[in-house]
Amino acid sequence: MCLKAKILLIIGSTIGLVGCIKDDNFDIVPVLDFEEYTVYRNIENIVDSAVFKFLFTDGDGDLGSLDSTEFNCFLIYEEKNGDSIGTFPEISPREYSLPNLTPNAQDKNIEGSISLILKPAPIYNISSDSAYRYTCYVIDRAGNKSNTITSGWTNK
Repeated sequence: MCLKAKILLIIGSTIGLVGCIKDDNFDIVPVLDFEEYTVYRNIENIVDSAVFKFLFTDGDGDLGSLDSTEFNCFLIYEEKNGDSIGTFPEISPREYSLPNLTPNAQDKNIEGSISLILKPAPIYNISSDSAYRYTCYVIDRAGNKSNTITSGWTNK
């Protein structure tokens, strides 16, 4: 193989490899994307628990708390009554403390998946047969509030 062909092969391979390097630049405000809501029933077919799962990206790596007593992820219960959507003031949002997701990381652009376990049973208003859903948002350590995501409507 001649020298010119070898040089072109090396340059072509280098360009190909550099093109494979993933260089994400996410927004510093966390972005959520709903993935799934799954309800689990016990042996008597009664709703026992559920999992609310979502994807996230964060451009400055400050999602999650340094102190496990600080809540930074909020899940709000809503019901559909005809054409209106209702929340219940007596039902507080479920609050979660996400751990620090970048304790010693060099790359502050982070992405991943979070599953929130809802136990006890996620259905609060058993006196109606209205459909229900959950909305969710997170707040990072800088105080940036993410977009709000919503599960689909689930029949009781």
